[in-house]
Amino acid sequence: MHSHGELVNGLVYGILTVPAEGNTYLRHLNIVSRDGFAHAISRLKLLATAHRFARVRPEVRLQLFWLLSELVKVSAHGMDQVVLALTRQVRSGDVTQGNVKLCWLMVRFAQANYAWLSTFPVLVATTVYMLGRVALDHSRVPDLRTAECELAIRLLRERFHECCMIGRDLVRMLQDVARIPVFHDLWQDMLQQPQSLSPLFAGIEQLLWTPTPPMFLANRITYEMETRLRFILENLPATSYSRNLMWFVQRYLSTPESESLFSDLIRYIIGVFHPSNAVLASNVVPRYVFLGGLLRFIRSPVVAANAKLALFYDWLFYDPKSDTIMNIEPGVLIIVQSVDKYTFMTASFIEFLAYESDAYSPELAAAIRGSIGLTMHDAVEKGVILSIMLIYEHPRIEVDIRQNLYHLFPQLVPPVPEPAPSEASADDAEPAKNDDAMLLDPTDMLPPAAVNSELAPEPPKPAAELPLPIAAPQPIRTISASPKTSIALDPALRMFQEEFGIADTELAPEIPTDTGNIDGISDMIVEDGAPEDAALVATTEPQYEISVEQALEDTSLWLFGSTLQAFVDSVAAAEPDVKQIGGSVKEIVDMFAQSEASISAITRILASIFSDSLDMEDVETNVELALAGESDGGLEHDLLHYILTTAADYAHTTDMTNSTRRVLQLLAQLTEAKVDVGFRWLLYSVINTGKPVQYARYVEQYVEGTLQSALVRDLGVLQEQFPGLFYTVLPQIYAAFPDARKFTDSAR
Repeated sequence: MHSHGELVNGLVYGILTVPAEGNTYLRHLNIVSRDGFAHAISRLKLLATAHRFARVRPEVRLQLFWLLSELVKVSAHGMDQVVLALTRQVRSGDVTQGNVKLCWLMVRFAQANYAWLSTFPVLVATTVYMLGRVALDHSRVPDLRTAECELAIRLLRERFHECCMIGRDLVRMLQDVARIPVFHDLWQDMLQQPQSLSPLFAGIEQLLWTPTPPMFLANRITYEMETRLRFILENLPATSYSRNLMWFVQRYLSTPESESLFSDLIRYIIGVFHPSNAVLASNVVPRYVFLGGLLRFIRSPVVAANAKLALFYDWLFYDPKSDTIMNIEPGVLIIVQSVDKYTFMTASFIEFLAYESDAYSPELAAAIRGSIGLTMHDAVEKGVILSIMLIYEHPRIEVDIRQNLYHLFPQLVPPVPEPAPSEASADDAEPAKNDDAMLLDPTDMLPPAAVNSELAPEPPKPAAELPLPIAAPQPIRTISASPKTSIALDPALRMFQEEFGIADTELAPEIPTDTGNIDGISDMIVEDGAPEDAALVATTEPQYEISVEQALEDTSLWLFGSTLQAFVDSVAAAEPDVKQIGGSVKEIVDMFAQSEASISAITRILASIFSDSLDMEDVETNVELALAGESDGGLEHDLLHYILTTAADYAHTTDMTNSTRRVLQLLAQLTEAKVDVGFRWLLYSVINTGKPVQYARYVEQYVEGTLQSALVRDLGVLQEQFPGLFYTVLPQIYAAFPDARKFTDSAR
């Protein structure tokens, strides 16, 4: 038997690698096979599940599918498992030539062997789910997309009962592709004529209340990705996983087309990977922490909305009898654990759930709210969290979020007390100036220009006005207001114009920096730093031509609520309150560091307080007090000091985190906006904090320039504006930068 296996291995290898002799080797394989091709199929399955399948040569892939077709003709047992494994090798979000050719091979194989394929229910459902997910990626390959859609529609219409085993994620898949005409027609039949698809299909609610089996969620993650993910989630502690996460993102999520993979990864982590009790009790990175780190790499608002839906999808139709608590645990923990440091994220998630509970399906709104409430009740009862009152009573949670909490979880939190009549009248007379988290209406989160844009949220329509229980999604760029085509199924695409920004030092990638070697810091950051991100790296021509009004309309600033507008109004007041403005500055910089808000827009807004008409700086007072051992003595006259102190809170760490990089980039762009940040940050780094490495990192944010040229420039400005102070601090500069004396003569 051992020699038989070796002979079969050789024949299979010859078929795959020598196409000209393929028929000859196949005849020999038919003659020598004594086990119904079982050994040959085991070799093919080993190849189909290989981690490096993407590196298999194109001619070998072609021969593989030819051999599979020949084995189908002789009804070889176990062929369905090989084809199932190959569907996992079709990567979502990958439009490279190799992956596109693999998609073509899969489609043509299924078309040529449709009768055989139809005899395997699991293979039918898996093929439909795979085709629906990858069809979105092939808009630039219309022939392939057409073939994929036609095959998927044929399987759905002829084998819909088998496809129903996918469960609720079939609905999520169809909502993404429903804008494709052939899928749109199927969607309408599912809503209006469910019996036409299958006599056993009672309606779309039947799918929504059916959990998706893990094998379908795992299908959209290749074997190689799964191995990498499991290594992180099963072995790495929360303090050191970020490097591996950065590597994973660089390898699989670095292209715009790969953004569709975020939702599939989230669904896999939630629905497939359930850590053992031993892992849960160890210091291995929890799933919710990994998800938080993954979410911060999302840049597109549409992808961010889809990611939220993937994260909380099981909440909408949770049933303890059929669903598992492990599918909701990451969502519960990321809401609760974010409330202290990232309150805006907790508020965003709660607002999302509140909106989805009413808008996802108006006719099922009551049932969805009940499911969401049952989800949290089950989490508390089973000890995932102690109580949701931690969020409800948190001082940074606004009244509107508490109202949403009561709306979602009336059994777990008390109703929000009504304000006293006197307080209500005072609020009517003078609106609040710092209302950064007021979310009474979804449009309150967006800047004025976005409210009327194509991505602006539409208020949920009453069920009576909707002709269907769940309306089909429309193209993102052409959302219609017609009741027949309005998107009730995917309101997140219209409601949340946001990008996630989780910038905790535990979540951000770690970059070791030698604080003792100032001269070598530039090389270290470049060599060992994270890849440059378009949202963080300075451009050679910053767009500071925009006005403050235009900057306020930037859609990435929705997170700030009315804080920015109140800040601009307070600056423009006849008698500005500098202390109040300073507090707003600290809050703006703090929120900016923890989000993905536009650097150019925030720079333009902050730069407005340093115009010629608003002279509030008292540099010498602050520095002299710092030299005397005192601090914050001149804050009432120095708004730039507020920016520097807030930036220092993030720049003090030796790790180059995402927040550190963002605040230093903000300082660099303020410098390019003609705000004298350079010499102030030099003084603050050397005198106030005693960490000159902070200044060296700041210099790194320039596209051009060295540490030497930056010191020459900033010391020159200091000497010109404050000559007495220049000679006072020069010894400290020399001590911090030993080589500074070689070139500071040019600044004198």
